[in-house]
Amino acid sequence: VAMTSYFQHRSAAELSMVNLEWLQEKNVQVIFARATSIKRSHKRVTYQGPRTSGELEYDELVLATGSSPFVPPIPGLDTSIPGIFLYRTIEDMDAIIARAQGSRRAAVIGGGLLGLEAAKALMDLGMETHIIESAPHLMPSQLDTVAGELLKRQVESLGCVVHVKVEISEVLSDETGVQAMRFLQDGAPVHLALDLLIVSCGIRPRDDLARACDLDLGPRGGIQVDGCLRSSDPNIYAVGEVASHDGMVYGLWKPGAEQAEVLAATLGSPSAGLRYQGSDLSTKLKLLGVNVASFGANAEFWKHRIFEFQDGQAGICVQSTLDGGRYRKLVFRRLPGGSRRLLGGILVESVEDYQSLYDLARCGRELWGLETVVMTHGPRANPGQIEDMVYPKHLPAVPGVELGTALRVVIVGHGPVGHTLIENLLEERERNVQITVLCEEPRLAYNRVAMTSYFQHRSAAELSMVNLEWLQEKNVQVIFARATSIKRSHKRVTYQGPRTSGELEYDELVLATGSSPFVPPIPGLDTSIPGIFLYRTIEDMDAIIARAQGSRRAAVIGGGLLGLEAAKALMDLGMETHIIESAPHLMPSQLDTVAGELLKRQVESLGCVVHVKVEISEVLSDETGVQAMRFLQDGAPVHLALDLLIVSCGIRPRDDLARACDLDLGPRGGIQVDGCLRSSDPNIYAVGEVASHDGMVYGLWKPGAEQAEVLAATLGSPSAGLRYQGSDLSTKLKLLGVNVASFGANAEFWKHRIFEFQDGQAGICVQSTLDGGRYRKLVFRRLPGGSRRLLGGILVESVEDYQSLYDLARCGRELWGLETVVMTHGPRANPGQIEDMVYPKHLPAVPGVELGTALRVVIVGHGPVGHTLIENLLEERERNVQITVLCEEPRLAYNRVAMTSYF
Repeated sequence: VAMTSYFQHRSAAELSMVNLEWLQEKNVQVIFARATSIKRSHKRVTYQGPRTSGELEYDELVLATGSSPFVPPIPGLDTSIPGIFLYRTIEDMDAIIARAQGSRRAAVIGGGLLGLEAAKALMDLGMETHIIESAPHLMPSQLDTVAGELLKRQVESLGCVVHVKVEISEVLSDETGVQAMRFLQDGAPVHLALDLLIVSCGIRPRDDLARACDLDLGPRGGIQVDGCLRSSDPNIYAVGEVASHDGMVYGLWKPGAEQAEVLAATLGSPSAGLRYQGSDLSTKLKLLGVNVASFGANAEFWKHRIFEFQDGQAGICVQSTLDGGRYRKLVFRRLPGGSRRLLGGILVESVEDYQSLYDLARCGRELWGLETVVMTHGPRANPGQIEDMVYPKHLPAVPGVELGTALRVVIVGHGPVGHTLIENLLEERERNVQITVLCEEPRLAYNRVAMTSYFQHRSAAELSMVNLEWLQEKNVQVIFARATSIKRSHKRVTYQGPRTSGELEYDELVLATGSSPFVPPIPGLDTSIPGIFLYRTIEDMDAIIARAQGSRRAAVIGGGLLGLEAAKALMDLGMETHIIESAPHLMPSQLDTVAGELLKRQVESLGCVVHVKVEISEVLSDETGVQAMRFLQDGAPVHLALDLLIVSCGIRPRDDLARACDLDLGPRGGIQVDGCLRSSDPNIYAVGEVASHDGMVYGLWKPGAEQAEVLAATLGSPSAGLRYQGSDLSTKLKLLGVNVASFGANAEFWKHRIFEFQDGQAGICVQSTLDGGRYRKLVFRRLPGGSRRLLGGILVESVEDYQSLYDLARCGRELWGLETVVMTHGPRANPGQIEDMVYPKHLPAVPGVELGTALRVVIVGHGPVGHTLIENLLEERERNVQITVLCEEPRLAYNRVAMTSYF
């Protein structure tokens, strides 16, 4: 980071972050070599160096390979030509210094941060210096046109020539090295004679090792990692400029250091539960003597280039002042109540109140009509004064007091999740909200989870979650109609109902449209045929009850949770009931084969016939309705006469409105949302079964309720800063009289079907017992020190200690060799006893005491981030770690930020 300082002191020791003796003292093995390949199946990495080569076994592998400078494909531009350099390593600096002797004119391709640093170094070496930038202004990734132009003038005042809007034609060289560059500037040809040329055109992640071993990559390259910095291989991690988190590759030192801290905790102290949430890109620095700052509420400010937005664009309010060499631009979002929220800004020279403005942007606080005060008087006010100006303490914050015009929130869908959102919104106190809800069904929200109970009480009132009077009392407008289209550019939604139609304007739109039952494409299967039903609404229940009168035999297609509930309802109606499932066993999304088979036997003992491994050929009907079904079971043809058929084959998100208005969708459908439940349109949100978060669409009530809580805070109390992190899919329930539980440390347990893994597979240890009708299966990850971590499990009837096992899996605690005790004695032990058995209080936890065999961590790359990871790992106390690092450069990690000081 300090690389440019090398031009002053010219001492590698000044930049060095560590020496070999320190690493050896800490038992860190260093191999000066380049990693050449990763053998994932064998957990080995091969390497090749000037004096050594070989292969390393690892338990956990970290890729800290950083990035490579990008060299644009310009004719004649080749860094092997004398006089053409990158600006990356100490070796580059030494070569530049040597070439500068006797040279007169130099140029830097690239007017970004590093390019400006390189230009400063060349000027300090006494050379006539030119900056060549293809964009209309300097630092195009961080600054707008005005700030970039202002920076250009101030740089030129120091004697540096700046060329912008440049299209380079070719670089000319002879046997002695680089000679000239030809380019077009504003359409005019320029021939620039040169003795030295530096290429500073950005970086590209060094992800070649990951590509070669088929790890998942980010949309812009880099190794795709989760909040633990874990790649698609659970034993390979990435940090720094090679890591892609949430689609972002951070090419800066600070994000790499933050990632290293999280990864050290993940590897060395996993019970700490640290997660990487992304990094702040705000910065304040001095460039060639010019103070420049750029700050934002979050990375979206730069990702979507909000700093370039114009006043009035997409609900944006921009305030800017230009006074000589001082420039301030603040970007706000206009809020319906007349207030503003500071999204970020750009400051040139006028940086005295940078920290105050940065804090206001990051906290998301609403500014009540005084953003001009912040803009005009900020530099002359201390943080406390600014805070009082923009958020006066006398502002009303009690219920019933209007804070300006209300925020108009339109909710499309009044199912259980939509209504839960309304309840949560009405509880929020920070902002006044005007709610309108479009309810497509003929009745208000009701409890779908308890739908099967309708067959007993047959009362819609029993299931109802709310009545119209309550909503009217709370000033919630209800329109019984279906949303038909969204006009994003006008922020309007059109609707059509049996008695009404029209168009609603919104400030924020929430899609809570839920899901539709999936009807497989089977010949003759059509829910418009009498006797064939879905199992979704109260109207479906009423129709099933009516058809059951005088009917004898029924079937349910689908042996999942809802299919089993439907079968129970049909049995309660006195019908001979069949369950038809294409998978090898019941509840295939939650249970393994043994548990599914055990459940099948117990369901059959109640008089229900279960068919698995079924391939349905067709459904037969006549004018009176469904008559029969033909299918193959284990290859044998079956003809099943029927009077009633229920289809329960899963759900699909109702994302048709989103598709029609070009919102981004998830990989499996559903509206793609972030941690605020916000879609790709900043004024449209999604919750429940229509939302896709982190690639997951949750088809359950509990995740929808959790999403509704977060979204209510996002809309009604944004300063709370709540974020949705995903939901737990663990469940314990009673199915046709059978107690069943499935639990996991996180959603990966089901997403990757870890509950089906076998003992020894992918570092997995499985313990299971089957005793009559009681089944227990616990899945552990084997850890190098002889310990285990509980990943999850399946319980049938043996569910007494479900909560204790669930807690152990969720907390990620290591279990020291006693998982068999948990398995065998868990149901007869209370939670305290289990905890003491699996995590005895006398375990050594002090430095210097070995906790079994060390975890072998191999780190590929010993740059600043790789070394910061080592320092963090050595501070962790929970686990013994043996570190080996592959260092490709001929020297250990050094400070690249101060590189220019080397001159």
